[in-house]
Amino acid sequence: MKKRLVLPAAVAALALCGALPSASAAPVSTKSVQSSAAACETITAHLGNVKIRKKPKASSTAVALWLKNTKGCWHRGLTGGKYNKCGRNWDGWGYVTWRGYKGYVPNACVKPA
Repeated sequence: MKKRLVLPAAVAALALCGALPSASAAPVSTKSVQSSAAACETITAHLGNVKIRKKPKASSTAVALWLKNTKGCWHRGLTGGKYNKCGRNWDGWGYVTWRGYKGYVPNACVKPA
């Protein structure tokens, strides 16, 4: 019987000490959420699966495989190594985040969502 009461008693003690957030805690500022969202443009891999790479060049190690028709976050564009992907022979790359993975993808393989 004592074992069943230990965990609820510990949680109650932490809540009373202020170690756990209360239900009446102030809401998170929306300003920080808006500013981080402004730095990101939603894009999609529209022609097929796209490899997210460590560096902006086709021979760089792949970090993840971005699945076709799924959305990600575009942070910035830059010039990198030349590639012949998604119907283009080009050197434009984008720094992106997709499902927690960060890296570079060929510009030709993504479009605004």
